[in-house]
Amino acid sequence: EFVALRLENKNSCSGRLQVFYNGTWGSVCSNSMTFKTVSLACKELGCGDAISLDPFPIYGTLSGPAWLDHVECGERNSSFWQCPSNPWHPQSCTDLRDETYITCQGKRPESAPALVPTCPNSTSCTDREKIRAVGGESGCSGRVEVWHRGSWGTVCDYSWDMLDAAVACRQLGCGPAV
Repeated sequence: EFVALRLENKNSCSGRLQVFYNGTWGSVCSNSMTFKTVSLACKELGCGDAISLDPFPIYGTLSGPAWLDHVECGERNSSFWQCPSNPWHPQSCTDLRDETYITCQGKRPESAPALVPTCPNSTSCTDREKIRAVGGESGCSGRVEVWHRGSWGTVCDYSWDMLDAAVACRQLGCGPAV
């Protein structure tokens, strides 16, 4: 299944944390949320280090799904997606005060070229660092490779289309696919 992570405030690195699951964006509930979990979410989003997990003081009922609750990242987790949680459910929490609002240190570039991945030499690899484009004019063109089980491997193009290219370009931080 395709999953993704975002902050509802798309232009900065703070806002309501949401996951894309089962074709729909929904909230991440803050129950049992730790600073380590917020830190991994910030890194996954390309937003640097975590600053805070912000409380949301308004009472009310959520208007959409809340997919995920009790996300508890530990020292052994190097990606938000590796962290244990309750089973995914569209009503993981129902109160607005239980939604996760975070603030991260950095700002994401609008469409900057991808940086040289540090994955092969790092134990804190994010999913964004597990993809690269090589052999092209820049880090935003060329052969697509992914980091898997300790080495880089080529992605075959069977059944690839512009939607697949768009996902790869977005994960590389390179803007839209051309």
